[in-house]
Amino acid sequence: MPVLPPQDLSTILPDSSTPGIRPEPTTDDRLAHTVIAPPPPRQSQPAVGAGVLFRALVYGGTGYAEEAWVEALGLAESGIPVQLVPMGSRKDSKRLLPVESRQKLEQLKNTRLDLSRSVYYQSSPADSWDLETYGRRRVARTMFETDRIPDGWRELCNRMDEIWVPGPFNFETFAASGVHETRLKIMPAGVDTRLFRPGLKPLTIPKKRKFSFLSVFDWHERKGYDVLFKAYTTEFKADEDVCLILKVYQISDPLADLESKIVYFLEREVGLPLEKIPSIILLNGFIPQTDMPRLYASANAFVLPSRGEGYGRPYMEALASEIPVIGTRWSGQADFLNDLNSYPVEIEGVFPVSPEVDRGPFAGHRWAEPSLEHLREQMRRVFSNPEEAHARAARGRADMVSHFDWRVVIPRWVAGFRRLLEG
Repeated sequence: MPVLPPQDLSTILPDSSTPGIRPEPTTDDRLAHTVIAPPPPRQSQPAVGAGVLFRALVYGGTGYAEEAWVEALGLAESGIPVQLVPMGSRKDSKRLLPVESRQKLEQLKNTRLDLSRSVYYQSSPADSWDLETYGRRRVARTMFETDRIPDGWRELCNRMDEIWVPGPFNFETFAASGVHETRLKIMPAGVDTRLFRPGLKPLTIPKKRKFSFLSVFDWHERKGYDVLFKAYTTEFKADEDVCLILKVYQISDPLADLESKIVYFLEREVGLPLEKIPSIILLNGFIPQTDMPRLYASANAFVLPSRGEGYGRPYMEALASEIPVIGTRWSGQADFLNDLNSYPVEIEGVFPVSPEVDRGPFAGHRWAEPSLEHLREQMRRVFSNPEEAHARAARGRADMVSHFDWRVVIPRWVAGFRRLLEG
């Protein structure tokens, strides 16, 4: 079983001069941003009028950041004045973003708005919001991955004029947790289907087999990596021409020795000697945004049996890349994964989070347990039926282009802000 040691992926990305991290959306963004921005600065120059004071996690490649910078630029390019107040990282120090986008974001920091006439918008976990500052309206963007929201969030949400969540799953869980439904609005996330698309040159990944499954996730039990490892190693044999490529981030456990953890799990939990385990390739390093599409292009299928997602950005990116997607039929990604465009994995039920996780924001919560047997079946089905898998992948991309491309989604955001500014 070849398991590549953690490495700087710039060694296989010759055209990537400045690598960086870009994990999928997760409430663990709070762990990656220990510095929270103060309330918006008092105006040091004349205000230009009404617009959106955009206080958000923008830099650093976290889940919130990956959608926020696109939304901020989309609003500005649509003619809505935006004053950007970054939370956490104050600049793109990792050089994750395209140069032009980075420059435009810097310009938005210099805008000054009349806050009394503007929408005060915040995008982050609820316990990071500034509740002492008011504008014409106060709007917050947030999400959570389990069957409810963390303790204290209900009161915070109900102090906002509106809460924008990414889909029906979060609308239902927030409402069931006591957030007033009149405050809840669905404002979908998007994906750049011009960036994530089929036909790109794949990354050169050493020791890749003929058929490769790809999984992209943060090292956290919520992501279901244990179910994935069990399904893959029990369904496939070491002599089959198949491999599992793991692109793992370490927002939740930055000091973990992932290679050792994976080997320990396979030997102790799966109970197979390493020589009988099918190929696993670990990519634990840095990939800039512009090269992530080539990672998807290097795979024959994407698989992630997550126990819960806010909306599931990697699923969207894989669908847009037109590769078959295998994912859990529960939580945020179930808002767009279905039997026509992907391979949903049934769940055994919704159970209390594990004792190791039952603390902090997850205390007392429940999440899904993906079916190990059905995951095995779906992985084998994709492996053995390429024509069917290709057809579903094509439908998946069509759905992303039609309903979730940023060119479709940003106008909804613009309309939402105009309603608040003009109403």
